[in-house]
Amino acid sequence: MLHAFLFEICGLQGGFTLEKREQQCNDYIRRTVGRDKIVLMLVSGGVDSAVRAALLHKALLQCHYILSIMDTEYHYS
Repeated sequence: MLHAFLFEICGLQGGFTLEKREQQCNDYIRRTVGRDKIVLMLVSGGVDSAVRAALLHKALLQCHYILSIMDTEYHYS
């Protein structure tokens, strides 16, 4: 039933892979930043910002980005 909903009703094609998604993200970052800009990114240490930082690292030369840790002072207890 889930297969029918996803592929027949929603029209999904089933060709998704993490590698393709990563490449799409890298291409988007390179197009957006270009060769003459520098990205400043504040990293909180959470999963979302860590993944974004990893994508920046893979997509750009190291001289095109600056990462800085931002302490949110939010501590889990």
